[in-house]
This record gives sequence, structure tokens and C-alpha cells, in this order.
Amino acid sequence: MTKKQGIILGIALILLLGIALATPSASSDVIIYAFDQNPALYESCTEWVTLNNPSNASVEIGNWTLENADGERGTIPEGTTLYPGAYYIYYLPYQWSDNKNETITLSDSEGKEVDRTPLLSDTKDDNRCWVRNDSKWFFELRNEFVKHTPEPSPTLMPSLSPAPIDLSKLGESGIVTTVIDGDTIEVEDVGRVRFADINTPELDTEEGKAAKEYVKELCEGKEVYLDIDDFHIIDQYGRIVAVVYIHYNETHRVNLNQLLLIEGYAEAKEYHNEFNPDV
Repeated sequence: MTKKQGIILGIALILLLGIALATPSASSDVIIYAFDQNPALYESCTEWVTLNNPSNASVEIGNWTLENADGERGTIPEGTTLYPGAYYIYYLPYQWSDNKNETITLSDSEGKEVDRTPLLSDTKDDNRCWVRNDSKWFFELRNEFVKHTPEPSPTLMPSLSPAPIDLSKLGESGIVTTVIDGDTIEVEDVGRVRFADINTPELDTEEGKAAKEYVKELCEGKEVYLDIDDFHIIDQYGRIVAVVYIHYNETHRVNLNQLLLIEGYAEAKEYHNEFNPDV
């Protein structure tokens, strides 16, 4: 090799190295394109995150992870390829992400962060979602990413006759966003509600899990009406104490506290409040 050839070869290697350093890896081009943290109940009871590959090269995204603000992770199946310009939808368990102040982090198989969303909230129980447009996020309807699930058959309430209720006499109402356990729920714009004068088994028992599932079937994602304790309003844990009524028809409601007792999911327990567990 002549000196001139060596110089030319050296320049070529430097140019190639510069191009390699300046060109981002394919994984860095993959973005979190959209996500729905609060899908419409019974229309899409599955939360989802959509990834997009805007580059001209395919990216192997198997074993990549999605992590929420609480540190919970979902892993993309091994062998998954995201082709140029394509989208990949990852469906998550119900309530994997929080409805308020949620952020999602995408990391590659080596744990390196690839993308992260800002803190975003979705308190609307519908199929609107957060969609990325360049560096901005917009809240809009994107049905193409929705995973539809069949509406479950209604839970029967055989042992308790519904009663007409004057709703004007009840203190609060709202949509149940979360069922904590068999005797505690979260109500939108109200807070955490503890069913008055009943007690269900703990969640580490089969009976406790069954009670929670029963309450979920009856009221999660639906409106409830609260007769709040006039004595204390809240208990020592800051939960609102109330008798909870669920919808039966336009004029009648069912006392959920009593229903849990009658169906054997709860036992009566006397607390210092305005209610009588025997009534």
C-alpha cells in the first residue's frame, strides 16, 4: 500500500466512523404514539399502548418493556418485529395505569430508556385517548386501537327487592372508578367510600376475592348513590362512610350494603354512626 493509498483509506474510515456515530440506532426511532389509560367500560375493558416506528428500518422490540409510574411492567413478546412505518399495540390488564398523572416509559431489552410520555390524565370513561403529534400530545378518539370485549351478562340480584328512593335525599352520587375490596370503592369526584356497618373478608382469602368480584360486577363503571353518615362523615382512615345504592331502574335502587349481607359476602358489624346494621 502506498502512502497515498493509506491516507485515502484513513480518510474513508474516519468518514464511515463519523456517519456511524451521527446515525441514531433504529431503536431510538421507536416512539410511544398513543395510549388509553381509561377505556370505555364494556366497549374496551383493555387498556393499551401503541408504538410506532417512523424510521426506514425494522426494529426487533421483543423483550422491550412498558413501565407505568408505579413501576409495574409489561413485556413485549420475544420475536416481535416493528416494521418501518408500522404500529404495534400492546394490550394491558384493566387498571394497569392510573387515570390521573400517569407516565409510561418504553425501554429496550437491555433496559435502556427509548421513550417516555409526559404526565397525563384521563378521567373520561370513553375511547378517547392521548395521541402524539410531533412533540405535542392531544386527547382525541382513535377507535382503530380499541380492543372490543363483549358486554358481560348482568348480575342477578335475586334476594333483595328494589325500593323506590328519593334521590334528592341522598348526599352524593358518582361513577365507581375502582373497587378496592368487597366493602370499599372509589367514586369519581367523591373519594374513597367505605360501606357502612358491614365487613367483608380480607383480599388474601378466597371469600374476600369473591366479594370484591361481586361488587365489581354490580357497580364498577356505573353510577352509585350515597347516603353518607351524618355523625362523622368519614372514618379514622379518611374514607367516607355511607350506605351505597346501585341502579335497578329509573325509579328504584338497591341497597348494596344489604345485598352483600343477604348474599353471604359480608357480615354485619356495628360501628358508631347513624345507621343500624339490623335494618
